[in-house]
Amino acid sequence: MRTLLAPLSTRGRAAILLAALIAVSMPLWIPRLADRLPGQGTPCAATGFFVGSQAPHDVRSLATQLGVTAHVMNVYAYGPGFNYYSDPPQTSIQLLLGVGAVTPSQARAIGRLLVATGHANTIIRIMWEMNGNWFPWGTQALSARRYIAIYRDAYRAFTSVRGNRFQFVWNVNAGTAEPGRTEFDTYPGDAYVSNIGFDFYAYNPATQTGARPSVVAPVLAFAARHGKPVSIDEWGLNGIDDPSYVNFVSRIVHRRANNVQFQSYFSDRLSNIDLYPAAMAAYRTDFARAC
Repeated sequence: MRTLLAPLSTRGRAAILLAALIAVSMPLWIPRLADRLPGQGTPCAATGFFVGSQAPHDVRSLATQLGVTAHVMNVYAYGPGFNYYSDPPQTSIQLLLGVGAVTPSQARAIGRLLVATGHANTIIRIMWEMNGNWFPWGTQALSARRYIAIYRDAYRAFTSVRGNRFQFVWNVNAGTAEPGRTEFDTYPGDAYVSNIGFDFYAYNPATQTGARPSVVAPVLAFAARHGKPVSIDEWGLNGIDDPSYVNFVSRIVHRRANNVQFQSYFSDRLSNIDLYPAAMAAYRTDFARAC
């Protein structure tokens, strides 16, 4: 056999080496190119909505009106404490369920109901906007230590439900820090959080054009430090038809480095997007396009 192999020239050996390197690198090289194409690689953030009826039909209708598909819909537990839930909607849209300071028994009851009704993949928001003082679990009622204890107990109860695939959002109101507290002092720990969410309405000067980046940037940085994806669980206008606000949220969502898992527009009352034609047009332009 040796007599059949003629000695290779330097140029020949170089050509074979180059071909081998190309063959080995192709499986790694092609996916990296594909990652840069719109709609490939890192997936687009999912689109969600809240509507006052909390009815899937109305959520889908609004999404169609805006030229998008609804993947997520906000729903809320009942009562002043948001601590019980009895009739999940019949839908394939993933639920984003807000619950209050639920006890372990209440969490298990809600969790079993969600699994039994086909919502085992529900995203659960435990005691959202806790860094404000307007909910029963806010800074006026719970210390950071007490909040964390209740959150962890609820998490353990929800995850004890057989068949669950729940995700858990720890959700702050962006830019809020009550006196003597910090925006992030209630963080329950990485083991108890699937993603870090924030609510961001156009309600006050802090959400106007100049101040917006300084309000949102700390939340994005906190999520990045903890290696967690981000969600914008509630966002909405408030009395002013401001397409620049929609554009700003869109830039957050579409910047891949922010690792936004989903965004959910809160279309109700003064935030009803139907009231704002310029903002609606901006939404269609910004969110109906490829990511």
